[in-house]
Amino acid sequence: MQKKLLIIVPSVVAMAIVAVIAFSLIPAIKTTESETTLQYETRKVTINNIPLTVEIADDNEKITKGLMFREGMEEDRGMLFIFEKEHGYQFWMMNMKFNLDIIWLNANGKVVHIVENAEPCIDAAHSSQCTYNPDEPAKYVLEVNAGFVKKYGIDENSTMKFS
Repeated sequence: MQKKLLIIVPSVVAMAIVAVIAFSLIPAIKTTESETTLQYETRKVTINNIPLTVEIADDNEKITKGLMFREGMEEDRGMLFIFEKEHGYQFWMMNMKFNLDIIWLNANGKVVHIVENAEPCIDAAHSSQCTYNPDEPAKYVLEVNAGFVKKYGIDENSTMKFS
């Protein structure tokens, strides 16, 4: 009887451990980044007097997710990343499906750096090719559709204002 218990008890414990691990992984398997829906507040801004409706990314989760996994964006839309302080925030285009113009702005809303037609990452191994860095510190980063900067003459003399 003791010999049977020596075999059965470790087997039951091992099966329980496997079950706990498997059940703890189910939420991670079911919910991928692309399926997670975040609710973004929208606000109106202008840049060079061009009106835009922007989604606000102002916490770590929203800043990290940004526009990932989306198929595109309407022409008069954008995403505005708002940080607590000015800094040289890097942006990368992992899990993006379309090109963007990325505009860094200081605390006064003045454009300090622009990357036009930023391309999505091919994969994580090539992330250095799709990571964009500003020349100056910024408090805000505005992402708009590729071509917006050229179409509306946005440059380092441009200013963004909240409506």
